[in-house]
Amino acid sequence: MRRPRFGLIARIAWLVLAIEALAFGALTAVYLDRSRTLMERRIETQLQRVGRMLREENLPLNAVSTPALMSDLIGLGYQGGFVLGGSGRVIVASDPLLLGKKADEVPGFDPSWLNASVRSGFEAFFAPERLTAVLHVRGPESSAPLYTVVLTFDTAELRAATREVIAWGAALSLAFLLFTSFAIVFVAHRLITRRVQHTLRALKQIEDGALEMRISITATDELGDLQQGINSMTEKLAATIAEQKQAQARIRQLAFYDQLTGLPNRVAILEYLREVLSNDGGSHGALLLFDLDDFKTLNETLGHEAGDELLREVAERLRDGLGGEAQVARAGGDEFLVVLTGLDEDEAEARGRIEALFERLRTLLVQPCRIGHAQMRTTASCGAALFYGAQVGLDELLKRAELAMYHAKASGRNRLCFFDEEMARAVRHRAELERDLEQAIEAGQFVLYYQLQVRGPHQAVGAEALIRWPHPERGMISPAEFIPLAEETGLIVPLGRWVLETACRQLVSWASTPETAQLTLSVNVSARQIYQPDFVDQVLEVVEKSGADPRRLKLELTESTLASDIAGVIEKMRLLKQKGIGFALDDFGTGYSSLTYLKRLPLDELKIDQSFVRDVLTDSNDAAIARTIVALAHSLGLEVIAEGVETPEQWKFLAELGCPAYQGYYFARPVPIERFEETLRGFLLVQREIGLPTDSGR
Repeated sequence: MRRPRFGLIARIAWLVLAIEALAFGALTAVYLDRSRTLMERRIETQLQRVGRMLREENLPLNAVSTPALMSDLIGLGYQGGFVLGGSGRVIVASDPLLLGKKADEVPGFDPSWLNASVRSGFEAFFAPERLTAVLHVRGPESSAPLYTVVLTFDTAELRAATREVIAWGAALSLAFLLFTSFAIVFVAHRLITRRVQHTLRALKQIEDGALEMRISITATDELGDLQQGINSMTEKLAATIAEQKQAQARIRQLAFYDQLTGLPNRVAILEYLREVLSNDGGSHGALLLFDLDDFKTLNETLGHEAGDELLREVAERLRDGLGGEAQVARAGGDEFLVVLTGLDEDEAEARGRIEALFERLRTLLVQPCRIGHAQMRTTASCGAALFYGAQVGLDELLKRAELAMYHAKASGRNRLCFFDEEMARAVRHRAELERDLEQAIEAGQFVLYYQLQVRGPHQAVGAEALIRWPHPERGMISPAEFIPLAEETGLIVPLGRWVLETACRQLVSWASTPETAQLTLSVNVSARQIYQPDFVDQVLEVVEKSGADPRRLKLELTESTLASDIAGVIEKMRLLKQKGIGFALDDFGTGYSSLTYLKRLPLDELKIDQSFVRDVLTDSNDAAIARTIVALAHSLGLEVIAEGVETPEQWKFLAELGCPAYQGYYFARPVPIERFEETLRGFLLVQREIGLPTDSGR
């Protein structure tokens, strides 16, 4: 916008001053002109009267020499005068000395006074202090003047009258100027106020949120600049607020919605669930936790992009299947949360509705879908936790749904499980057991039991070290109870190191006696242990620090150890094998190990699992498997030992199959080292009696 030369207030001030100056000048000119006109008219009137009187001879010429008479006739102070005759000489004069003199001999005479053509009747000449009037008295029939009368008056009274007129004129001018000034200021004020009020109204609307409001600009002045600034500010403010709203919407989208599936996220669904729990609706509700089955396998085989595509497809199917019945959200990973409300006051009815809903969703989920170039099906395990008002807290409800979901996984997957108190008790027991397990490792509460391994019916060749936990309060806790927990929590790593250290110390102890120096000691190694990057270094460190003979140590692996990274496991076995440490494959036949891998593994021994030995006399399949394992071991050049031998009939049958070594209750139970050594001494005594060597070798 082009800036004006003067501002609004400055222009108003200049306008007022200009109008006042013009008005004052005009009024002054009018008043002065009026005073001059009044004076001239008065003099003209008086002089015309005197001229008529002289012409009509009603006034003698010698009246010119009478000051009092002339003052009365004119109304001014008479100073003197004279009359020139036709001869140009003074014929009458107020000053006798002037009588008879020629006109040019009269002091102050002006020859122009004799110019009769200037004015037909009279002419007045003004000076600062006096007024000189020249009268030309003509005859009735002649245009030439008969007499020229020159009169001089004092103008003091005239000046006084003029001053009075000027004073009144100045007063009137001042009053007019004040009136016009107030009028102009009033009009300007009204004009500014109207625009300011319009601006204020617009600002009020903007304050109330009408950001589309714009002020109409009618003039390019300071107020116009202000209005334009407000318009610009409003436009920028509207743009800023629009950007903020977009940013807030984006933040809300990021904070409360899953970016992959578009579903509400965990934060949003938990906030909704918290609100639901705070409102007692008089009926049951439920929290359902869906977890996709084998999703990790999909990610590992087809890649994360395929996994993301599957999650989007599952989210869409859940959304379509639920419709408006429930709120669904992605809790994270491959888990989805569903909140159901208003089910039924009766718990059995509520469960029935949940089961029907799950069946509908399961039918949708198992429908084939195309992920990339592959067509696949997916299933989900679901845990359900019922609630009634605020009887159960949010965190507890989540735990219950999670427990039920894990129970569904453990029960075969692709199914629905409801939470019950038995699950909670199992979880509490597990938590207590885990806490006690940690404390037991720190306090050294564990002991090793040893179970004898024999060749033939009487020759002791070694033992297997088996961990036991004599709990100070609960008594002896079964390995079947705490070993899986240790595996799951990772506590098996420090626990397994303790077993290895204790076993190596026992080997050192046996090495001091010739009869036990050749015994081997088998130690179980878990998958978590062998997958440790420094597993080889840990084993060698324990062996070296203890001083044990590595040739007397045998590490037992299960087939689950070979489930992944078979090449890495083989390399670690090879490195330990080079140091003299032996390996046995425990529970052989219960897993899914490939014969190809079996050929590559640097093994020394196969162990026939007790599940085959138990029914080997009554189950032809178990007998066939045992026979096959023995033949396979012989063909691969491996030792073979059967575990779980509890009867002489089982021992004889296995011996007939060609199995040379055994382990089981028939020969000896797992016992502490003191009792083991007593049993061992009995076997050694029998060996000496029947002539068997006591240094069995390996």
